[in-house]
Amino acid sequence: MVCGYVYVVMMKQEPNNNDRPTGMVDGPRLLEDVFPNPLCRPSVRWLRANQHSFPHVRIGRLIWFNPQQVKAHLDARAMSKVKGQ
Repeated sequence: MVCGYVYVVMMKQEPNNNDRPTGMVDGPRLLEDVFPNPLCRPSVRWLRANQHSFPHVRIGRLIWFNPQQVKAHLDARAMSKVKGQ
């Protein structure tokens, strides 16, 4: 039961990112947008190792992400694991 309480408290402490403009962002900014709580945020190295599975746009050597598409992709992947597919 303590774990549920900690989750509720952490969700209340997360900042509201609805005021940020939408559009393409780089890797570190994507991690800030998708994982607003710094305690739960993965590293940039994790993002670079898994970027092939996220929707992204490559312009030359630069890689840009749409935070809304990445969130939707992560939610869909998490739900497929929960459903056992």
